[in-house]
Parts: sequence; structure tokens; C-alpha cells
Amino acid sequence: MGSEETKELDDRWFLGLRGSQVESVTVNEYNVVVTFSEGGALSLEGRAELAQVGQAGVSFNDEDIAATAEVLGSLPGSQVLSGVAFKSGALRIVLDSGAKLRVPFAAHYEAWQLTGPSGRTWVSLPGGGLQTYPPEPT
Repeated sequence: MGSEETKELDDRWFLGLRGSQVESVTVNEYNVVVTFSEGGALSLEGRAELAQVGQAGVSFNDEDIAATAEVLGSLPGSQVLSGVAFKSGALRIVLDSGAKLRVPFAAHYEAWQLTGPSGRTWVSLPGGGLQTYPPEPT
């Protein structure tokens, strides 16, 4: 597991992604899946923003999954410095390249879902809020 443990605070969760590397970005018909070296996977199904050092931030949404994948295509090989899910339903991932991925909650659907290295799953709820599920028993 990465050097950061999964931890719940009053308004957020630390996702246990620190130290993981972005392995791949895969485009599907209705979502983009980002996989991490420590076994985590993030499914993006809604609007998001990627800000990179020295470049203007890029917003993308569920209307153009292909463009989303193109923007995120620069991420493989980057190491996660911080992964935080806010109880409002927003997600923030900061990478060693200086890139920051932000995903707000969506009004009518689940904007993102992440299964972390520990096996715990977090889901951004429609209209705001965060649901989490413990790892499956082994």
C-alpha cells in the first residue's frame, strides 16, 4: 500500500493513494477509468478539472469522454502525493507532476467512484454527499 493510510476525518477521507503511481487511463463508452499501481481504480463519469503547473486548467465533462481521456492521457507515470474524497462528494488528487485533478459531485448521477488500495470503495452521490463501503471480506 502507499505511504498514506486510509483515514476518515470530520469532512473528508484520505484515500490511501499516496505513493501510488498512475498506471493507465482507459476510455469506455460512458466513463474513463484511471488505475493506480497499488491496486486502486477511479471511474470518472462526470465533469472534472485538471490543472497542471504552467498551463491553464482544463475542464471536461461527460459530454465528451474522448476529450476527457486525451486530457488525462498525460497522467500515467505520475505519482500520487495526495488523494482526498470530501464528504460533500468532491474528489481531489494531487500528483508529483504538479497536476491537480478535481471532480465535483453531479446533480443527477454519481460523478465518480474509487476503489482504493485497501479495497474500500467511495462513491460520489447524486446531489452531493459521499457513500463508502468497506473492503469485501476475504
